[in-house]
Amino acid sequence: MEKETKKNPNKRFFHFFLRVMKLINRNILGISKAIIFELDLENPSKRRATDLNLSFRLATKKDIEKMDKEHYDYDKKAKKYSLNRLEKGDRCILALYNNKIIGYMWTMKDTMELAQTKYISLSKNRAYLYKGYVLKEFRGRRVHQAMYNYSVEMLKKEGKRFIISVVDTDNTSSLKTKTGSEFKIVGYLVHVRFFGLKYDYIKKNKLHYLQNQ
Repeated sequence: MEKETKKNPNKRFFHFFLRVMKLINRNILGISKAIIFELDLENPSKRRATDLNLSFRLATKKDIEKMDKEHYDYDKKAKKYSLNRLEKGDRCILALYNNKIIGYMWTMKDTMELAQTKYISLSKNRAYLYKGYVLKEFRGRRVHQAMYNYSVEMLKKEGKRFIISVVDTDNTSSLKTKTGSEFKIVGYLVHVRFFGLKYDYIKKNKLHYLQNQ
């Protein structure tokens, strides 16, 4: 028992140290990269969705306000940002099971995030999907795919031809979902952080492609 007690503080310190280094790398001194994927809605994914009996609807301001950090990954800062985006016209697709919200996915029309509060315009036939989330107890049940299918049909009816999605290169689970599917890589985002200075970069030819096709 004494040996276990001695190990625990070291283990906690190690995990704390890793979190601090990750924070420094992302926000103070470091470079991160994200992949820009595109899906042609004339050739959408045929992957099977969930076997759960789900219903879908668009979120209201009250829905967002009720979401918390523990269950829905919404702290005060994230909630404030999402409420602002809701007011600007973004839509949040909710997946419900037995009238309980078990997942959400956001859509942005004609615009794409470079980083929070920093955007670029897209061509009128494109939409941007972001911030998809599923409750832990429902992961592995293809809920995310079901929300994706719903968003595809919604955006097709609105005349959209392409869906854009951005995935960090260290997000292995999301990369697996995109790789081998109908999504294709159309560019990269590079995020540079240097002691409070932030620079987000996309190649001019890739930007031209996203804004003009």
